[in-house]
Amino acid sequence: MKSTEPPTSSSRLVAQSVGRRLLGIALILGGIGWLLFELFSRGTIAGIDVQVARVDSAQAIPVQRFTVTRVEVTGVNDQVVLNGASGEEVVLSGERRGFGWAANAAASAAAQIQVVAEQRGDTLYIDVRRQSWAPWSFGRNPYARLELALPPDVTFDVSLGSGEVSLRQTVASGTVTTVSGRVNADGAGGDLTINTTSGAIELRDQRGSLQCTTVSGDLFLTGQLDNLIAQTTSGDVTVRGAANVAQIKTVSGQIVVDTAITRQLALDSGSGAITFIGQLAAGQHRIQTISGDIAITLRQPDVDLAFSTVSGQITVPDALAAQVVNRRSLTATLGEGGAQVQASSTAGNITLALET
Repeated sequence: MKSTEPPTSSSRLVAQSVGRRLLGIALILGGIGWLLFELFSRGTIAGIDVQVARVDSAQAIPVQRFTVTRVEVTGVNDQVVLNGASGEEVVLSGERRGFGWAANAAASAAAQIQVVAEQRGDTLYIDVRRQSWAPWSFGRNPYARLELALPPDVTFDVSLGSGEVSLRQTVASGTVTTVSGRVNADGAGGDLTINTTSGAIELRDQRGSLQCTTVSGDLFLTGQLDNLIAQTTSGDVTVRGAANVAQIKTVSGQIVVDTAITRQLALDSGSGAITFIGQLAAGQHRIQTISGDIAITLRQPDVDLAFSTVSGQITVPDALAAQVVNRRSLTATLGEGGAQVQASSTAGNITLALET
């Protein structure tokens, strides 16, 4: 009579297979539970608001006053509002904001934010700190909303990640830097420097001098400026108002300038189109592209024109058509001359129009 060995190897394989399946199911259920927790407690997934976390908590930051000549603010996704003030003190106020599925969850999220204000000498340092999230976390994060009243003689430096900066009727001069956060201003003056990576810049009724640098953020500007220097990679630039000096350069962004009298104009683009509408004072003005088209509309009769394109075409009013050589070169004087306008492109077209 033969003895039969028990199928131990087969049993182990079956047990291992069942164990792996149970572990997989447990991981899936854990992932679903984690996903539901994030969804209901924080309200967004991968930055997309799914309108679930409907409760937010706003915790006021005690008002603090400082006598300083400079303010430096650092944060991440926070909001900073700079207000012009006529007094001698810098006034700090604001609130911490948190979000969750219930009041206690939202309050707990807001409590993660810590606003540290420290005066060292004549400089006020404000740092927005938060408890670090796990690197795999996602959703709507808490933030601080800071309001600063700035006297005219106080300089400032604000540096954020994705947070937004707003300036309201400020006269103080300073620098604003963000990665993806927007920068807005209404009625701001002084000397202002703005740097963003992808954050849009929108300034209305701007005064003073302005220097902007952005990679892909768009710049929209209205006001009366002493000096404007703007540089982008792919961001579009739109300027309406008046600028004593305007120097704008972009690689592939479009440039639109509609101004009153400009004393010095320099517009430079690679593949982006350039549109200029305005009046130019006596002096030298330059507009050039590589492949972008150039459209110029002049509001005054006294200009010296020097247009050229390598492979594009030049289009002018009928009165100047006879002075265009092979549709690629134009040298002409309108009125008494004085404002010297040089427009050149490698492959782009150049169009001239005159407003009377």
